[in-house]
Amino acid sequence: MLKIYSVLLILIFSIGVKAQSHNHAHLDQSNMREGESVEYCATHKKMEKVMADPIMAQQYIEAQNELEAHEQDYIQNESLNKAGTVYKVPIVFHVLHEGGVENISRGQILDALDILNVDFRKLNSDASSVVNDFLGMPSDIEIEFVLATKAPDGQCFSGVTRTLTPLTVAPSSPGPGNNYVGEDQVDAVIAGNDVFQGSWPSNRYLNVFICKDLGGAAGYTFNPTGSTGMFFNSIFMLHNYTGSTGTSFPQLGRALTHEVGHWLNLSHTWGPNNNPGNQNSCNDDDGVNDTPNTVGVTSCNLAESSCGVLANVENYMDYSYCSKMFTMGQRSRMRSSITSFISGRSNVWKTANLNLTGANGIGVMCKADFSVNRRAVCSGTQVQFLDDSYHSPSSWSWSFPGGTPSSSSIQNPTVVYNTPGSYEVGLTVSNSGGTVSQTKTQYISVASENGILPIQESFETVNAIPSNKWFSKSFHSGSSWEITTDAATTGSKSIMIKNAQNAEGSVDELESTTINLDLNLSATLTFKYAFAEKISSNSDKLIVKVSSDCGETWSTKKSLSGSSLVTGPLSSGYFTPDGTQWKSTTISASSLSNFLVSDFRVKFIFESGGGNNLYIDDINIDGPVSIKENDLVDRMSLYPNPANDLVNLSFVSLKNSDQFTIEVVDVVGKKVGLIHSGSLSSGEHNYVIETSSYGAGIYFISLNNGVQSRIEKLIVK
Repeated sequence: MLKIYSVLLILIFSIGVKAQSHNHAHLDQSNMREGESVEYCATHKKMEKVMADPIMAQQYIEAQNELEAHEQDYIQNESLNKAGTVYKVPIVFHVLHEGGVENISRGQILDALDILNVDFRKLNSDASSVVNDFLGMPSDIEIEFVLATKAPDGQCFSGVTRTLTPLTVAPSSPGPGNNYVGEDQVDAVIAGNDVFQGSWPSNRYLNVFICKDLGGAAGYTFNPTGSTGMFFNSIFMLHNYTGSTGTSFPQLGRALTHEVGHWLNLSHTWGPNNNPGNQNSCNDDDGVNDTPNTVGVTSCNLAESSCGVLANVENYMDYSYCSKMFTMGQRSRMRSSITSFISGRSNVWKTANLNLTGANGIGVMCKADFSVNRRAVCSGTQVQFLDDSYHSPSSWSWSFPGGTPSSSSIQNPTVVYNTPGSYEVGLTVSNSGGTVSQTKTQYISVASENGILPIQESFETVNAIPSNKWFSKSFHSGSSWEITTDAATTGSKSIMIKNAQNAEGSVDELESTTINLDLNLSATLTFKYAFAEKISSNSDKLIVKVSSDCGETWSTKKSLSGSSLVTGPLSSGYFTPDGTQWKSTTISASSLSNFLVSDFRVKFIFESGGGNNLYIDDINIDGPVSIKENDLVDRMSLYPNPANDLVNLSFVSLKNSDQFTIEVVDVVGKKVGLIHSGSLSSGEHNYVIETSSYGAGIYFISLNNGVQSRIEKLIVK
């Protein structure tokens, strides 16, 4: 047992030389599992960096000596070591994200928590199928992890916090000023999460930080060091190694189990290093008597015996893809760690702390909440609603005005919206702990076909966002898209983001309603914008994307940044452009040639790089109104045109049709009259259309047989 500390001392004194000779943290191929591109675990490497500080190194050695003595007492104390005593640990997942896939769902987080508890309670079915030499050894650790339901200030929350920050990407090297071991990520969550801004004490919670990039690692933590500092006692996980669903996969789902093992003072089965496969590890020890010495594997090599004995490859603390067990010796080491005062571990499971953190299993209902796969949809689109209420509702009562069904009592209903408009959604949830409700207004936007060009948007008739033509999405808590009268190029209004007050990394989207372009030979999109930097190193970006499938998928058509985005001088105050500080840009007809469809949409995405305010005005989509000649109809005419009360429509249908629709639509594509719907024979057809109820303006007569279309402009006096 004691040789582990002599190895550590040698390691500590060699760190200074290593740090001086390496300015970058290159990925270590030997520390990767087969077929993977990140280092599976970086715990011992992070421990090296921490112990480069002689004071921290001394604290660690003293803590380990204390834990060693406590473990021996624990093993010999039958009242402590008896089966049936289950220690519960309040756990919080802190998601750091930039609005991308790393902002994993609550479902994926709950899946990760479920795997963790299954493994620590030996509830995994594969625990009974270990190799013969280890039959009977898989152990129930009798430690459970319970999602905290109270934040440090006592408020009820979901057990998950979310922080929009570029620090979801850790530095790839420990360069000057970079706290490579995770301190920057902890500080970002403390300062900017969406639940409680302040410390989440590590003697009350097990804090798990979910990130987009950990500098090349899938996960890491720290063995108990004696310090109660938050980042020394947290776990850091790559989003796609968290759980087995969403962005992750089943073969990656036990990475959190591995890191919690380290948090409870386990080493790798081959010893305290990150070098699996190294023959020298046969001389190292992991501090556990019933785990045979091994070199460690990066695949499922069940015959591994490089150290002269069969290795416990199926152990969670190895790197194999077939991990399925902890041993009884590991059980004793982890349970002695969690009952020790070292690093505050013994406080987390105390009854008083479980009550304080809401991990006592009472599960009071404190919030009704829900989310959807898409808030902005086209008519007839299915919307999947997901219940995000907490904690543990047992009944649900949904209301969906404008939807089908209009109500539901299942947890995660699917609803179809057929009529354009904006709709509220209500949810009431209950359990034995109470009933709570929430209604979200203008939550679902169902787009109408807004389709006769030109589409000219100068925001003069738009009073607020969302509107019937525009809706927005924000990935932060600051200012988002809003209508302003501060500046404009046409009229008195434009749309803007008060970026001067937003945090760097904020992302905002502005999306149009659906626009029907399938009746056009071509189309171009132009808009005007104004923007100023605060300092010359700002990195703001405006991206324009278009969709041909009602927003299901998007294609980037314009990206403005740097000098192409800037229209005004550096401004540290509140930037308001004058008439000369606007630029115009165009997305050409050739760029939109594959997007002349009925389900066209455009989206503006602004990514804050620390600059000043952004303004957009005069968004115009224009192109030829008449479609190209086809064999649908011939000799189509409207007379008189302009019309007063009546207009005659005549045409020759060139083919029989089982379904032929003739409609009158206004300039925004809304149907105002139906002339014919049904079969239509080939030959000449005449209709008299009453226009007195339409009001003066421009309309279009649309003929469609489900395959081809034809339109004609109609002017009503």
